[in-house]
Amino acid sequence: MRFDTHRISAFLVRQLQQVKPLLEVLDDGGDLIHLRMATGQAVSIYLIESPITVYEIRGIVEVNTAAEVYTLFILWGDLFLPVEGSRYRPDNWMAALLALGGEKIYGFDPYGGDRLVFPVYFDGVGVERVIHHGASINVTRLNCVQVQTHLPLLRGVWRMADFEPDPAARARYRDPMLVYYETLGLHRRATYAAVKRAYRRLARRYHPDVNQTQEATLRMQQINDAYGRIMETLTNLNQNE
Repeated sequence: MRFDTHRISAFLVRQLQQVKPLLEVLDDGGDLIHLRMATGQAVSIYLIESPITVYEIRGIVEVNTAAEVYTLFILWGDLFLPVEGSRYRPDNWMAALLALGGEKIYGFDPYGGDRLVFPVYFDGVGVERVIHHGASINVTRLNCVQVQTHLPLLRGVWRMADFEPDPAARARYRDPMLVYYETLGLHRRATYAAVKRAYRRLARRYHPDVNQTQEATLRMQQINDAYGRIMETLTNLNQNE
């Protein structure tokens, strides 16, 4: 496995070195690549070949953001990412990466021929998503953005790098309420009554009185947080009308 990861690292480094003076590769550690953009921004690219937790993700982006370094995660696709066309419910760590990456996660395939590194899109609204694998990355489009997330275990503003800037994803960061509506499986224009119905439906499934799993506990915390923030916003809007 380590050999295959180094193969992807070498591929990325070759691609990145070809786009001087747009950026410069400073160090290649095999599963961690450090580079600097022509604009002066430092970027760290992590090739993930073993399980990663939300706490590890937060630890990395927290340290890097404090050091003014932009972070990009790329995961071993066959090991961690769902297949093309499937319907999938992201795990908690996936939800964290999706919030940081604009509803996509980059994957690598050491046996993928010309498509060794590519985006995996989690399309749709709500818990279950439809999976779509994108085309191979274009390293010349590497850019740096600041991303705001509102997940209970990953709340803050982080410095992230992206090979494929998506206007729709950028709009997500400008509307911090969107993530709360999606947590309840709702459209952004959902009514007051629809929000209450969605909350009751999800609570019947994830409340500790009926579901005592650790996943359900975390999910219920996210649901309560989303519901509280949406209701507070809607109440303030009604008072101002």
